[in-house]
Amino acid sequence: MLELKNIHKVYEIGNKKKNTYLRVNALKGVSIKFRKSEFVSILGQSGCGKTTLLNIIGGLDKYTSGDLIINGKSTKEFKDKDWDTYRNHSIGFVFQSYNLIPHQTVLENVQLALTLSGISKKERERRAIAVLKKVGLKEKIHSKPNQLSGGQMQRVAIARALVNDPDIILADEPTGALDSKTSIQIMDLLKEISNDKLIVMVTHNPELAHQYSTRIIQLSDGELIDDSNPIRENENLDNEEKLISMSDDESLSKRELKKKNKKKKMSFFTALALSFKNLLTKKARTILVSFAGSIGIIGIALVLSLSSGFQAYINRVQEDTLSTYPITISSATIDYSAMLGVVMNNKDNDNKPSVPDKIYSNDVVVNMFKNILQGSKANDLKSFKKFLDNNEDIKKYVSGIQYTYPIKMNIYDQRNTEGERLITTKLNPNDMYYDGIMAYFSEYVTRMIVENVVVENAVKQSLLESGYTEEQIIANDGQLLKSSINALTKDQRKAIVDACPDETKLAIRNNLSAETISAGVDALLEKLSASTDSGTTFMDLRSLKNKDLGLWTEMIDNPELLSSQYNVLTTLPGVNKDNLFADLREDEVVLVVDKKGNLSDYILYALGIKTDPKIEDIAKDLLDNPNGYKIDESSFDHSEVVGKTYPLLLDSDYYLPLDSNGDIDNTSGKLVDIRKECESGNLSKEKYDAYINQLLASTSVHLKIKAIVQPKENASATSISGSIGYSPKLKEVLASKLNSAISQKGISDRLQVVDLETPNSISLYCLDFESKSEIEKIIAQYNEGKAEEDQITYTDYIGLMMESVSTIINAISYVLIAFVSISLIVSSIMIGIITYISVLERIKEIGVLRSIGASKKDVKRVFTAESLIIGTFAGVLGIAITLLLNIPINIIINSLAGIGSVAHLPVLGAVILVAISMLLTFIAGLIPAQIASKKDPVVALRTE
Repeated sequence: MLELKNIHKVYEIGNKKKNTYLRVNALKGVSIKFRKSEFVSILGQSGCGKTTLLNIIGGLDKYTSGDLIINGKSTKEFKDKDWDTYRNHSIGFVFQSYNLIPHQTVLENVQLALTLSGISKKERERRAIAVLKKVGLKEKIHSKPNQLSGGQMQRVAIARALVNDPDIILADEPTGALDSKTSIQIMDLLKEISNDKLIVMVTHNPELAHQYSTRIIQLSDGELIDDSNPIRENENLDNEEKLISMSDDESLSKRELKKKNKKKKMSFFTALALSFKNLLTKKARTILVSFAGSIGIIGIALVLSLSSGFQAYINRVQEDTLSTYPITISSATIDYSAMLGVVMNNKDNDNKPSVPDKIYSNDVVVNMFKNILQGSKANDLKSFKKFLDNNEDIKKYVSGIQYTYPIKMNIYDQRNTEGERLITTKLNPNDMYYDGIMAYFSEYVTRMIVENVVVENAVKQSLLESGYTEEQIIANDGQLLKSSINALTKDQRKAIVDACPDETKLAIRNNLSAETISAGVDALLEKLSASTDSGTTFMDLRSLKNKDLGLWTEMIDNPELLSSQYNVLTTLPGVNKDNLFADLREDEVVLVVDKKGNLSDYILYALGIKTDPKIEDIAKDLLDNPNGYKIDESSFDHSEVVGKTYPLLLDSDYYLPLDSNGDIDNTSGKLVDIRKECESGNLSKEKYDAYINQLLASTSVHLKIKAIVQPKENASATSISGSIGYSPKLKEVLASKLNSAISQKGISDRLQVVDLETPNSISLYCLDFESKSEIEKIIAQYNEGKAEEDQITYTDYIGLMMESVSTIINAISYVLIAFVSISLIVSSIMIGIITYISVLERIKEIGVLRSIGASKKDVKRVFTAESLIIGTFAGVLGIAITLLLNIPINIIINSLAGIGSVAHLPVLGAVILVAISMLLTFIAGLIPAQIASKKDPVVALRTE
């Protein structure tokens, strides 16, 4: 028997600490007893508490006070699992809006309650088909809800309510959404069911209630005002059977009774099936989410695939690289090898005591400075060069020996315009970027000043027209004018500037002095400066002046090695390509393009090959279209480049005898560096340019591009570091010319004479690792027996690098995996968000599941299953994509580097990565799943 005793239900709305708090009494002391089988209709106006009463009877909502008695047992101490068992075994809900799960078939919707009861699949299907047959829908068992009419969907809802053979059917407006004919059919069906079950129906239709019900209860404002057939105190209920689900049948053993009343949980496979079917309804989104989740897996899998194969590849590259990166010995050096060794391999640690609560200081800094102070010395490279020249053994282990000297190469480009005007540009070192940036700032400042003047004039004229006098406008330091200008919006300023005639703006522009623009640029640079705790760091562009771009480099004196590293694309007519490097004269150079035969515009500008648009014009045009500005694509025929010549000046060439007027006077003029004179303002720019052109016309050194070369495809390293390579013979010619000029002009106090027997540095290019070790032995042989100050000291950077190369490679792999793992975590979080979106989309489904007895854990299991499915699919998809990517990767690597089957993903690694993907997405789905489990079933059922 079911009984309600003095049931009160109070809803608390808002915040108690704020004025929004409100208590709503939905039920006020309702007491009702129900018979085992009767058709009870509850009538009343909207808001009187009918649905609340129904939800309390069904265990979806909790009463505030009173008691719900089931078979004489109070429910005050019921826990969530008891209510879940009660709803699953004793209650069947029929809703006005049917509340069918759209992604399940009719049969699956009806079977759903049985899955929570622990019924086998075969038995579930048998029962579901039987009850569907009873409601006349056997032929619709494989249809989806959206393929049914309203009456058919309500029949499915009734079948779902009946399938678990509950004791009570609760119907909330079961005919509210149906036409009259269908409503009668549904009521006839409910009437038939009420012969052996208790049916409690909430309805607004009193006609149907009086026609079909055996008992009508009237509610008003949460109170029971009428009961047409109440249970009398002397009514004989001895024949009433108890509710089956909460029975304490004495004929059952305790073990059987415990098993009968034990709450059955939804199996994880059922949860997977529910989630999988839901995901199938959103195939595109599921695939996209899984692909996004697989990106991290793909990244890690590719790193794992490549790391082992590239380890061997890198080892081979290191051997090749030794022919490019030499052992370099400078004239003044510090033995950084020894210094870094002290820091990285401090052996004093082993001799220090170890005390748990103390930290001892190791003398690393002291030893480091000792090595610096003791190792900072001048190497006698003159003696060492002589030793190398006379040592036949070292030639076996080097691909070349390179000597460098303090010779500055000032390289120019000269060309005639259409009007035969000679244009001279200094290419190395140059002011290309300094001039461009300054042009940008100057143009920017100029435009701002012109705009400000235009706006000021317009505002002033407007004030005059408004009746203000000139004296009023300029009074108080022009306060009225300034405030009027500041009041303008950006659009208003623009409108004023646009309306101003171009002739006016041009006139204002022409009247601006260079000093005004320069002051504006200085102010702008100061504004762009960075403020720090130690002061303000000003943007200093002077470092870009006279900048050596490092494009002109000396080639190694080994034609065979160069020929093995480079292909010759184009040469001057009559040149033998096979002997290009061997036949290269001192005034001939080669242009080095990349493996695709191209050069960056940076290099093309710096070599004077590309001249249009000018760097200054690019800077200015960027002001008009900063985001969309793009230089038109340009190309140059090899014939335009090969044969191009570059005149060269030495530092000694700039020393000319000038009088006080800046004119050349060979008799009494003072010998000065015209570069410095021009910078200081003692020499005009026009005279300076004229002298440069005279010097270039008389210079005997003109470097000519003899050929264009390109690195070979299989070359893992190349020896020409710049874009223009010149012969080692050039330095001998330049040294001779420089020394001669210094002697003739008597400027040895200002310029250093170059001694070819005393290089600034010596670079030894090793053939391989074994050769490197032999060279180190030869150097040690040279040092043997010499005083410490006469020994050669050098920094073996390659040696330092090789000592930890394996660690570096592993570290790079770890770092790559770490970075990719971030994307994996981010994608997992995204899957968690998608799961939460799915929770929001399936709120009504959550209410349906709770209404048929699903516990909070069951709901949580459904959504964790969904995230797990996506994680599994993402992991498998990631591995599959990786395996597919490995095929072209291996082909590409093999074609580019000649290395086959580098990318190979270990099976164990693939399994672990899928497991990681599943784990991360499972964890990411826990929070939205927890949110889903806490949804109020009553609120969830009302969600549209």
